[in-house]
Amino acid sequence: MNITAQTLKQKVGQFFFPAVFINDTEENIQETERLIKEHNIGGLTFFHSRASAATNYESKKKIVFNDDSYQKIKDLIVRYQKVAPTPLLISIDAEWGLAMRIEKTPQYPYAITLGALPENKSALVYEVGKQIGLDLKAAGIQYNLSPLADINNNPNNPVIGYRSFGENKEKVANFAVEYLKGMSDVGVLGCLKHFPGHGNTNVDSHLGLPILNETLEELMANELYPFIKGIENNIDSIMIGHLAVPSLNDGKNTSATLSKPIIETLLREQLGYDGLVISDALNMHSVSKLYETKGELEWEAFNAGNDVLCFAENVPEGIEAILKNASPKRIDESFNRIMKAKEKVGILSENNFTSGTLDFEKT
Repeated sequence: MNITAQTLKQKVGQFFFPAVFINDTEENIQETERLIKEHNIGGLTFFHSRASAATNYESKKKIVFNDDSYQKIKDLIVRYQKVAPTPLLISIDAEWGLAMRIEKTPQYPYAITLGALPENKSALVYEVGKQIGLDLKAAGIQYNLSPLADINNNPNNPVIGYRSFGENKEKVANFAVEYLKGMSDVGVLGCLKHFPGHGNTNVDSHLGLPILNETLEELMANELYPFIKGIENNIDSIMIGHLAVPSLNDGKNTSATLSKPIIETLLREQLGYDGLVISDALNMHSVSKLYETKGELEWEAFNAGNDVLCFAENVPEGIEAILKNASPKRIDESFNRIMKAKEKVGILSENNFTSGTLDFEKT
């Protein structure tokens, strides 16, 4: 497809990154292929299975172990890319490597373990980011939805913990930037999350909406510090978290993912960030239960300022809602950011989407 000749509807399709699963049935796979072909979606976010902790909150379903998960994800990526009118940007959560989602793949130290290193050992964090990037490229993945920029400053936080580089804001910022540089240097996009900071909360946003009762001045001094340092280093993307900051929303408990004051005013205007902005997964209960009409959540997330709608569950309806309500100028802004990201990783000009092999010894 000629990128410059896409219709508005085709451009809007690029905003959608639905979830796909290594353990999907053939019926599920064919449905994903149909979505890709019919709606020109921009990318996919891979998870292990529909029973995994990241996608199933109400019940404890058995997660099937696969000996061949790595080969399955490689095969699925090739299959999905073949039917894509526009090359897909393939994403995954690989905070400690592919092993976060895929069995029998290299696992690297958790962020909290890396955070125990002294500041003068930050080069090792760079190497971890670099090697994780190489592993992702070998699988055909160009976009790692990590690392966390959240400061681990609340002992009652049920969802951040070992995923954070620690409680020192300078170290969190420096190590996150080194991790991102390592990935960037091998051609993989990274993502600082969860803006404006999920550390000082005590609710799991998969289940409910955390409230961050801090003023803008307090946020600037603490939670936002790693994001500001990331912006100064031209990071690829920022993920908006499902958490409310009433002081930034006229006292309302509106999720940051649905908040223009947080994304457009704070992140874009005040902090000067013009890179890619991606929502946290839109299936999470902190936001997924808010709207009865299909497509309304996707529109509200886009209208708030997100470029990429992660784990969007209502693709056709979301596309129509955005087309109905958004201006062509706003659509072009997000489309251009997504195309810039795809261009950076080379998928618009290359047909070979994988390179290299897994190196367990290096790990």
